[in-house]
Amino acid sequence: MGCDVLVVGAFHPEVAGLRELLGPGLGGKVGGLRVEARVVGIGAPLAAAGTATQLAELLPRWVIAVGTCGAYAGSGLTLGDVVVASRVELAAPCVVDGLAQFPQPMSLVSEPHAATRDALVRAGGKAGAVASTLAITIDDAAAARLARSTHAVAEHLEAHGVATACAARGVPFGAALGVANFVGSGARDEWRVHHRAAAAAAIAVVERWLRGGGA
Repeated sequence: MGCDVLVVGAFHPEVAGLRELLGPGLGGKVGGLRVEARVVGIGAPLAAAGTATQLAELLPRWVIAVGTCGAYAGSGLTLGDVVVASRVELAAPCVVDGLAQFPQPMSLVSEPHAATRDALVRAGGKAGAVASTLAITIDDAAAARLARSTHAVAEHLEAHGVATACAARGVPFGAALGVANFVGSGARDEWRVHHRAAAAAAIAVVERWLRGGGA
């Protein structure tokens, strides 16, 4: 098997919007590109392992992560916007607060493929840095500190895991993430209400990108 573009999401609702485009098996041709969509797991460890497995099986030329994210207060984002990752940074409140450290050789920052990022922006996304955390930030003050420390506009659990798996194989990576909530104390309730619409918004951006041949 092989494909041009592998689209990955954390769980099925994040890729289900591609069923009409790709068929029930979530695989097909769009804009001259062979596209496969797969679920890789919730959270950075599962997403990294799941992406690595799919990379080995499908040998894609590009990987696009889709799904939902939380926007940080002051980012200028609104619910339903689609963030196209310009940088992905592993982040943790305990590190920001000086209670823990990432070991120096550890890879913390990933740079998405520039041409893919720009093409996804032209397809309707908004470029911005993404903080990739191991858990959902549910404290307003901690969210503000994370945003200041990383200069990120949004938070997403799986981005670093997907990006790291792609970097290990030298596969260009991009991410289009629909804003389903604002990071902080109300995040979980907001996400439950808005996550399907936000995921659909991200899929719409990726579909326009695919129909343009990935350019």
